[in-house]
Amino acid sequence: MYAVKQVSALTGVSEATLRVWERRYKVVAPARSAGGYRLYDDDQVATLRAMAALVHDGVPASIAARTIQGSEVRGEGSEVRAEGSANGEGASFDLVAAAALLDPGLVHAVLTDAFAASSFDDVVDEWLPSELQRLGEAWQTGRLTVAQEHFASAAVTRQLSTRFEEAQPRGGAPVLVGLPQGGRHEVMLLAFAVCLRRAGVNTIYLGADVPLDDWTTVASEVGARAAVLGVHLEEDVVPAQSVVDRLAALRPPVPVRVGGRNRHRIAGARPLDERVSQAAVAMARDLRAGAL
Repeated sequence: MYAVKQVSALTGVSEATLRVWERRYKVVAPARSAGGYRLYDDDQVATLRAMAALVHDGVPASIAARTIQGSEVRGEGSEVRAEGSANGEGASFDLVAAAALLDPGLVHAVLTDAFAASSFDDVVDEWLPSELQRLGEAWQTGRLTVAQEHFASAAVTRQLSTRFEEAQPRGGAPVLVGLPQGGRHEVMLLAFAVCLRRAGVNTIYLGADVPLDDWTTVASEVGARAAVLGVHLEEDVVPAQSVVDRLAALRPPVPVRVGGRNRHRIAGARPLDERVSQAAVAMARDLRAGAL
């Protein structure tokens, strides 16, 4: 058995890089001594030498790892599967694994296949919230870096934005959808906006971190029928309440519905259903019935 310092000398790879390869790419799984130190056997040293040779030749580490592990380099149309799906039914489309590889083609494939495997509503109600939670947990535990988490979130946002543009809303006064000033967690709010458009509602998606004055300006200029706010974090509560109060002061007032973890803390606004597709259908129904 070899200590990490010995393996570094044998492979020409720094100790820090060896740890990254182990954590990020699962190339090897060294044993641990009684004191908690990594211990590598001959086969693992050979594996690391082979990976080091590929990387030295210019192969990206993510692809080198998959090559060493016997996987083919996969492009669009492929899928990453991992044990323990969110719904407990075996393997799942694994966004966390794709994020760890920082492979644009692979993360695009995971998203494309996930949306192709189920209805859009099922994906945004079940799979997507679960994968976003896993992304957050992976970042909190150090399995993913901030860059890797942002990489995956940006890919999801692009996928949803494309579907938002593809949806053809009917006419009528628009509904504004966005986050209050300082708000950043927009993925599930964008998913709601897509569902709302798919339900036939004229939806204007304002995105993240919308200044307070812009909410009232836009609402007045477009004659907004209603607004939807995401209130995910503790620090979103006060800015969101300010938006609700300002929109209520307009003539005519603009009613607001709120989603997100802290939605029940906003006065003067109706909380949305936790399932974004159902929340969108319910809001579309109320708009048609004149209940908003």
